[in-house]
Amino acid sequence: MSKIIGHQKQKDFLAKIILSNRIPHAFLFTGVDQVGKKTFALNFAKMILCDHDACDACKVCLDIDKNISPDVCLLSDGNKNIEIDKIRSIREFLRLKSYSNKRKIAIIDNAHLMGIDGQNSILKLLEEPPANSILILITSFPEMLLGTIKSRVQSLNFNGIANKEIEKYLISEGIGKEEAQEVSVFSGGKIGKALELLEDSEKKEFFVKTLNYLKEIENKGFDKRFEYVKEIYKDPEDKESVSEILNIFERFFRRIMFLKLYKKNAEEFKSYSLLQIKNIIEEIQKTKYYFNNTNTNKKLLLENLMINI
Repeated sequence: MSKIIGHQKQKDFLAKIILSNRIPHAFLFTGVDQVGKKTFALNFAKMILCDHDACDACKVCLDIDKNISPDVCLLSDGNKNIEIDKIRSIREFLRLKSYSNKRKIAIIDNAHLMGIDGQNSILKLLEEPPANSILILITSFPEMLLGTIKSRVQSLNFNGIANKEIEKYLISEGIGKEEAQEVSVFSGGKIGKALELLEDSEKKEFFVKTLNYLKEIENKGFDKRFEYVKEIYKDPEDKESVSEILNIFERFFRRIMFLKLYKKNAEEFKSYSLLQIKNIIEEIQKTKYYFNNTNTNKKLLLENLMINI
């Protein structure tokens, strides 16, 4: 688990379980998206199956990385609904004898996308688990799972990762200190988001463009601010892009507030008081809520936000 960023309590807990040789037959990994739950689950599988403490170099570890391990089955279909046939195949997989004579491990990512039939199938598996099998369910929405499933698993919650830990990791991977600091702040504690910003050129360009606008917005008149709203809200169906812009706005002003709290210099919004920054953050949060959860005129919402920044 040495390559896992953050989550030290979870590492220690699972290490103790493995040493005790009393590993539960089922786990539920919960927490916000992109904090490393799936990566953690795969590394947990390595800890169980690898003879060298998850060395990341042996055939067992490399096969898990390539998703070709005979003892590890990862079901990860993005945001598609998980069909009942795939759940049945997981059940059959776990009933097979372990190739390594250790454990059979199945991991279901985004488990909340199972329908009621799939969840009932999982419930039967939990009620009569095959010998030497481990099932790991991963979700950011545990409330969408049956209570009877949640009562039969060992739950571990994963919180966001400290910015300093993300920054340290990015620097160790060869990212410049200034860029690593900026990306870590705007990742919102999500290592997956940080890597996404660095690896996806389109998302990185989107992030930099939004950030550059924020750094200049203080000196822009209302006409320019309303033009920006037109630019980012060309397609009313594209709520995702605007939601991400609002997330970047919030993290930007949280960074400003942090610097003001600790009497450090911030290049932007020097003339604004701490109270003004706090009010802006609350206005962004309110805009995010109404934008994502109501039928309020979204263009007017965004224009109102521009007035209040």
